[in-house]
Amino acid sequence: MSQAGAEFIREAIRLANTAADGPSEEELTPSELAEPIRDALESPDLVGDSQLVKYLHEALDSVSDGMPPDYTAMLLYSALGRLQEG
Repeated sequence: MSQAGAEFIREAIRLANTAADGPSEEELTPSELAEPIRDALESPDLVGDSQLVKYLHEALDSVSDGMPPDYTAMLLYSALGRLQEG
């Protein structure tokens, strides 16, 4: 399993879960949530799995579309699971 790609996905999950928990002292912007997802998509070791890339693109789209953060987290968990299978 790719450590770099997995770490980007885990960071995105952490941020999505933080945003899903509701308002906190530090407000999370969609750009901040999208950044580790983009980093994962740019990770060369994740390119070979089309389903994994699809999950990441869907997660990025969900951030752009203003979907609830828990929906984004669900997609990211699916991507992480797919990565761990490989």
